[in-house]
Amino acid sequence: MSIDIYSVNEQGVGAFDGGKFVEQRAISFPGEKTAVDRVGPLFYWAWGKASDVSEIGMHPHKAFEIVTYVIDGLVEHRDSLGSLETVTNGGAQVIQAGSGVYHAEAFRRAGSEAMQIWFEPHLSETVKKPAAYHQYEHELFPVSQAAGATVKKVIGGDAPIQLDTDVRMYDWAIEPGAAFSYDLELGRSTAFLVIRGEGVGSVVGQGQERDQEQGQDRKTLSHKDFVVAKAVGEGEALHLVAGSEQGLRIIAIDVPEDPGYALYRK
Repeated sequence: MSIDIYSVNEQGVGAFDGGKFVEQRAISFPGEKTAVDRVGPLFYWAWGKASDVSEIGMHPHKAFEIVTYVIDGLVEHRDSLGSLETVTNGGAQVIQAGSGVYHAEAFRRAGSEAMQIWFEPHLSETVKKPAAYHQYEHELFPVSQAAGATVKKVIGGDAPIQLDTDVRMYDWAIEPGAAFSYDLELGRSTAFLVIRGEGVGSVVGQGQERDQEQGQDRKTLSHKDFVVAKAVGEGEALHLVAGSEQGLRIIAIDVPEDPGYALYRK
């Protein structure tokens, strides 16, 4: 079992439009050193907030699959395909860049908060496809509740977003003092960002009581932490317990460690 935690000081920082939009980069671009270079085909992960109305101007993308997930606010997208769309709280925008596309993003409310995440498909195959843009409102995503936790499926399974890259993405909200477990699979990694609150996390094995103390395997989770968990044996699970004050909200991404094709060398 393995769970590694990286504080905000071990992550990268970026800014756009004169500092009006500032982002924390759990995984950064090539040449911008962060503690985690990539997690399988999870290539780049930025979490940003706008202090004022701001814009990232037109710029190119090719081959990668790029997801913008809106935590709060209003995000506008326009591109060389002719798209001009806006998405708000809990919605997502997806660019499958294929053979190439230009796009721009604008944050139309002060306080707008969003994540941009790049996934790496089989680049030599994806680059032959035409670029595409898709948008998804919050109401389209399946949400379930059980024992103090709300689980929203964003990518994969029965979620509306299906990518060429093998990805599962979730938005987990755990009530104060409540516990939540997520089954891990051998050969896959689960990376997540703590975007609200605090708590503790551990990876527990088959037969262990998931609601009991796990001694040194339990690790404190703080706001803005980036975490990578993986199983080293069958039947292991990620076990999370939210703090008693604020609860815990986590954006989680589950990907294969080896997707079965060569990955771009960062």
